[in-house]
Amino acid sequence: MQPGGLNSLIKEAQRGGPVRGIRFEVEGRAHVVPLPEPVPGPGEVVVKVTSTGVCGSDLSALSGTHIFRRPPLISGHEAGGIVHAVGEGVTDAQPGDRVVIDPQRVCGSCEKCRTGRYHLCPSKQMLGISEWDGSFADLVAVPEYTLIPAPAEVKDEHLALAEPIAVAAHAVGRVDLGSVRRALVLGGGTIGSLIARVLSTRGVETVDVVEPREFLAPTLIEMGATSVHTPSTFKTGPDALYDAVFIAAGVPALLETAFESVATGGTIVQVAVFKTGHTVPVGELQVKEISFLGTAMYVREDFIEALEILARYPKLAELLVTRTTSLEEGAELITTMAAEGPGDILKLVMVP
Repeated sequence: MQPGGLNSLIKEAQRGGPVRGIRFEVEGRAHVVPLPEPVPGPGEVVVKVTSTGVCGSDLSALSGTHIFRRPPLISGHEAGGIVHAVGEGVTDAQPGDRVVIDPQRVCGSCEKCRTGRYHLCPSKQMLGISEWDGSFADLVAVPEYTLIPAPAEVKDEHLALAEPIAVAAHAVGRVDLGSVRRALVLGGGTIGSLIARVLSTRGVETVDVVEPREFLAPTLIEMGATSVHTPSTFKTGPDALYDAVFIAAGVPALLETAFESVATGGTIVQVAVFKTGHTVPVGELQVKEISFLGTAMYVREDFIEALEILARYPKLAELLVTRTTSLEEGAELITTMAAEGPGDILKLVMVP
């Protein structure tokens, strides 16, 4: 974006006008369409979106490979903004409040919800599916319980970053860091770089990253990585294994790398989604007493930590966001990225 372009986008949004959103079509095209203005139901609020991020699940939805996001739909689940309207029964949120959205609509009554693990609710819905229009729009309706207050230190156009940071915070939280001196992150994209940031913030001594795109190395170092390797240059040995390994790229072959790199008694965390199954070396898992853990989404505490990190490291947004743009240009970019890959874009954020 050209200098001054972001301010122009924000001023344009403030002028108001018809509600717009990006609709994903079944033929793999994303385009801006007019939408009816959402009306908050009981217990709901309507948020005026000030920033919304594009992630890999959006691209796989448009390309037709996502397991539950199926076009036609209004996608988007990384979002923050300003409360625009409130529905009946809303008790805390008020118009004008700055918030980020935890994009999970849950039942609130099952055992998982009652014990604070609502991210595992069996009837959970995610923002940005056919049944719940997502954040690639000027306005979005969400339950009040999904809102997390945003600190003043975090700019409106950066609020969308809380969601991917929460993913990283939750993944790191799956590991007892008290026994972790050396950690390895396999994949240095958005989530991998943020895992490096969270690990470094939490005091892990060595945080190494393996990432094939060499141009990302300086960014990863600034995000907290101790060193960055390409797959061809990365090597481990008996004296250089890792207490924790995070698989942060959807490449099944990385599972083998993870098991080769993890120390006896160490932990592997599966963060990325694999589109196909892969063989797990169960014998090695048993003999070396390796913990092999999954991580799913996040909970409210992860968003709170994410916002604290954004406030503490204001340069993080500059490092992470490659492009900030409008809904119209964003629709064109998303169409290209879904068909051809993200290219040199690490993170795309739209300012409706």
